[in-house]
Amino acid sequence: MTTWSRLVFAVAFLHGVWLAPNVRSDWPSILGPTRNGIADASCNLPDSFSGLPKQIWKVEAGQGYAGPAIAGNNVILFDRVKDIDRVRMLDARTGKEIWRRDLSAKYRDGFDPDKGPRSVPSIQAESVLVYSAAGDLTLLSRKDGAILWARSLRNEYEGDDGYFGAGSTPLVVENRVIVNAGGKSACVVCVGLSDGKTLWTASKGDASYASPILLAANASSPETKAVVVVPARLATLGLDLETGNELWKVPFGQRGPTVNAATPIVTSEGDIFLTASYGIGSLTIRPSQSSAEIVRKAFEISSQYASPVAMGGKIFGSDGREDQGGGTYKCIREDDGNLVWMQPDMPISHTIGVGQKILISGVDGQLWCLHSSATKFAPLWKTNLPKGVFRAIPALSENRFIARTSSGNGDAWYCFQL
Repeated sequence: MTTWSRLVFAVAFLHGVWLAPNVRSDWPSILGPTRNGIADASCNLPDSFSGLPKQIWKVEAGQGYAGPAIAGNNVILFDRVKDIDRVRMLDARTGKEIWRRDLSAKYRDGFDPDKGPRSVPSIQAESVLVYSAAGDLTLLSRKDGAILWARSLRNEYEGDDGYFGAGSTPLVVENRVIVNAGGKSACVVCVGLSDGKTLWTASKGDASYASPILLAANASSPETKAVVVVPARLATLGLDLETGNELWKVPFGQRGPTVNAATPIVTSEGDIFLTASYGIGSLTIRPSQSSAEIVRKAFEISSQYASPVAMGGKIFGSDGREDQGGGTYKCIREDDGNLVWMQPDMPISHTIGVGQKILISGVDGQLWCLHSSATKFAPLWKTNLPKGVFRAIPALSENRFIARTSSGNGDAWYCFQL
């Protein structure tokens, strides 16, 4: 492993700290404490499981595809009821509401009748950050939900709603918030967490629905820079965290009715794995401080929106499209992309890494638990959630599995004990 690869791989350990300083790393934003789909040490899935998961609590859900965020005993839910984008903090143990903040819901257009938020909230030590489908960025007090500041970024930077509105979850690094906003005047916008003021902007053009990640700098090498990886509509950018200067740019995506929605993941060798459906496929790139080399371009895993997980030298994830009947779940090798195993006729599924196990959560409510070292699709156990469409990214903390349905009728947020 090269020095830069080790430096990049450090994101898996440092990133969760920067997401929420002084907060226990439960599931504080999209894809968990390290923004890579790996649960923290508080989770330990059983080797066997029978029956249905124990339901701890259930609360009604409005429109939206935004998954939950968890920190300590607080869980943040973000959804839409009529013309209100609703933010609620609940007690994760009981489902009891602690506070609620109603924000004006401005998103109107789009191909999907669901007009709710798509971006997962981010919990900080003293605040909660939400990003609406209209591209409004709002910081709330974690204590009582009071609005600390708000910016209409899509409007300010002349962004286009695209097919489904804004759906990328902003990245919080110390006092910086990096937003994949999209716009004629700026594609990427960095604002201060404390006051919401713009620190820098970068590039121009449309945003994707995929979320930015951080490649951490090496504290023992002052010359290295922390790099923000931002998957835009037609290219993935490597930007200097401090200045927003473009360090490298790799084409990924294509025009037409396509969507980039799966968040980039970092492999054990420090490579970055990108994936998208709609005939785009996958791309493995090897970043440096000033460039990014394309290692492999293929169709190993072509994910419509579910982000894969890298564990134990392998990549696990959904291949296919929900609007075409689902697809195949695959396990491939990180180093060469060769197939380890595949399971056909699977629903599009989210993946969570838990210790040495993989939790697969299908949008149809099926749950599977596998050992990551398995050489075939051989679940240790399987169970089912209540009837509904579980399209939003779920969260897992202390074996509490929180998910929501987005069926359009009678939807709910659920908390189960696994």
